[in-house]
Amino acid sequence: MMTEEKKEEKVYRQLESNKLLQQIMFQYMLEGHQASEENRLAWVTSGFPVEIPVAMGVGVSYPEQYGAVVGSQKVGPEVCGFAEEIGYSQELCSYARSSIGSVEKPDQSPMDGLPAPQALLAGNNICGTVLRWYDAVSEQTGAPVFLFDTPPIDDGQPDHHKEYVRNGLDRLVDFLGTTFNTTLTDERMHEVADLSSKALELWNKSLTACKASPTPLNCADRFLAMAPVVSMRGTELIIDFYETLLDEVEMRVKEGIGAIRDEKIRLLWDNIPPWHSIFRFFNGLAKRGVAFPADTYTHAWSGKIEGDDLFDSVVSIYSNVYLNKGLEAKIDKMCELIDDYNLDGFVMFSVRSCKRYSLGQLVSKEIVSERTGVPGVVIEGDMVDSRVYNEAQIQTRVDALLEMFM
Repeated sequence: MMTEEKKEEKVYRQLESNKLLQQIMFQYMLEGHQASEENRLAWVTSGFPVEIPVAMGVGVSYPEQYGAVVGSQKVGPEVCGFAEEIGYSQELCSYARSSIGSVEKPDQSPMDGLPAPQALLAGNNICGTVLRWYDAVSEQTGAPVFLFDTPPIDDGQPDHHKEYVRNGLDRLVDFLGTTFNTTLTDERMHEVADLSSKALELWNKSLTACKASPTPLNCADRFLAMAPVVSMRGTELIIDFYETLLDEVEMRVKEGIGAIRDEKIRLLWDNIPPWHSIFRFFNGLAKRGVAFPADTYTHAWSGKIEGDDLFDSVVSIYSNVYLNKGLEAKIDKMCELIDDYNLDGFVMFSVRSCKRYSLGQLVSKEIVSERTGVPGVVIEGDMVDSRVYNEAQIQTRVDALLEMFM
């Protein structure tokens, strides 16, 4: 009997570069374990300036990526439940709950959890939960916490704000130097910045290629392919992957090959995906000719560290993440993507446990539709915890949007 997954592959073209992606992510996992065994591993949040610990020889692992693994393996309710059993609310971020839960019961979690950290590096430019989350993990593991604090930006970044964030980078270098007995050299920082910028340039070229019709990449493609540029920026290892990905993407564009076989409708996706249902959701819509050439999530990794003063560049890039700039910046980004990628509408995923990303979506929906002239819909659920993901309700709302294009 043919499985549902094999049926879905008929409408959704797999990337050949996924094979290389799997190899790279497996090596990344092994390097994390090695770093932990050598007492030089830090857990890092996704908005953190990872180039600095990388340049100082510190290994990194990302609990948010681990949360995606928990979700994709469909064990979110169980692993999040481990955190709930020791008193954490189901309303708390499911990345945080899956992280805390896996530390509490690693033997019952995928891959036995992440390797033990010797430091916890939190950046609050995209999420305010991370500090208390990492404080909780610190209590569990004994690893110290460092907070890279980036105050929200409303209208421009004043000089005193830049100075404050710059001082935070100096404190980070001191913290890493003391914790891991290491130093940062200008030569090594430039090497890592160059590698990071090169990877981001290749990545963004692949994203930009999705302006083509049909789009060479669908949402699920980008959500998977973004993993190395999030967690391994500044390393030589990922350059080959992004060159291979770009070659494949450009070949698809040249030959008119789309990520799905019969693209009819082009939509924008807003927010983190439902990792537990990512292929079921996007492949199900692919059968109906719906493609997602752009999304707000994967476009967030775009700033290149360059210039004479690299730390000044870091200050600017990591302070100006659009989630650190208020609702208007996010609305502007959505409108820009809709126009640039010639999109017919948009889907906003209101993630129950990610307040920072989901706050204001109902208001944003109306403004974006008014400014762009295209319709949108808000669906609700969670990225890891499938207990609060009502597939029938989501299907009804998406159907109502698609009827507008018929």
